[in-house]
Amino acid sequence: MKKTTLTLSGIIILGTLIIISCKKKSADPTPTTNSTTTTTGGTTTGGSAVAGFTYVVTGGATTVADSAFYYQQYNTIHAYKNGNANHFEINLSALTVAAYSIGSGTGNAVTYAMGSTYLAATSGSLNITASANNKLSGNFVTPVSGSTSITEVSGRFTDIPKK
Repeated sequence: MKKTTLTLSGIIILGTLIIISCKKKSADPTPTTNSTTTTTGGTTTGGSAVAGFTYVVTGGATTVADSAFYYQQYNTIHAYKNGNANHFEINLSALTVAAYSIGSGTGNAVTYAMGSTYLAATSGSLNITASANNKLSGNFVTPVSGSTSITEVSGRFTDIPKK
């Protein structure tokens, strides 16, 4: 009985030491950016490119998406701000370096959702300027319908990752 109690105590102490000695993973480092990039009409002014997705709605302030990525198998680009409250879905015929016409009959579409309001691009263009190492870069400018106050969205995406 003493041997069993001693063995059990040893196992409990050893298990406790193993659990205590496990180091907790530190928080992921905060990404850094070089400078602020302003996107207007699909062109960039000021600063150097920042990885991610930025956009402007009808001449307003530049907004930086919280997350952005693309799905190669579906030829789609997604960007989200404040969860699903504001998001872009861009559907293209391909995700290769090229200029894409946006609008009905082209097979290419840009949709911007603000809450329950969905704005669809009516024309315009999207340029994919780089596609390498599972990262995609480009820009777009499109007039939109679905709102009386919002008439255009433009944006830039730099090194967004493949999912």
